[in-house]
Amino acid sequence: MWTAALDADLPPGALAAAGDFADTALDDTVWLPLARRSAAHTPAQTRAGDIAERAAAHPRDNDALLLAAHLLTRSALAPWHDIEVRAHARTLLLATEAQPAPEHPAATEQLRRALVEAGEVDLARTTWTTS
Repeated sequence: MWTAALDADLPPGALAAAGDFADTALDDTVWLPLARRSAAHTPAQTRAGDIAERAAAHPRDNDALLLAAHLLTRSALAPWHDIEVRAHARTLLLATEAQPAPEHPAATEQLRRALVEAGEVDLARTTWTTS
């Protein structure tokens, strides 16, 4: 059903309740791309903090990085979720940068930029370089 909703060309904002799938039993290899697509369509998700927390467990996953960046682009549906999203997204970015070389430099930079724009200005300096 989730995939069908994503493929249905619904109006922007129609997938806010996709955040309720944050604790679904789907394997993360299936969940992350669906959650990323939902957040790209409707970044203001229900349970945004829970979504960001689940994504933060995957610092080597492109979908996790992009999902966190999307969640940061619009205010969450509840004000406390913005704080949770920023905290989990920051954890994800720092875990990604702790790797010898980030596997997805463009997505890593997109997440950094979204965090800086959300107020995490101390992250503006890049701690790694690409060749």
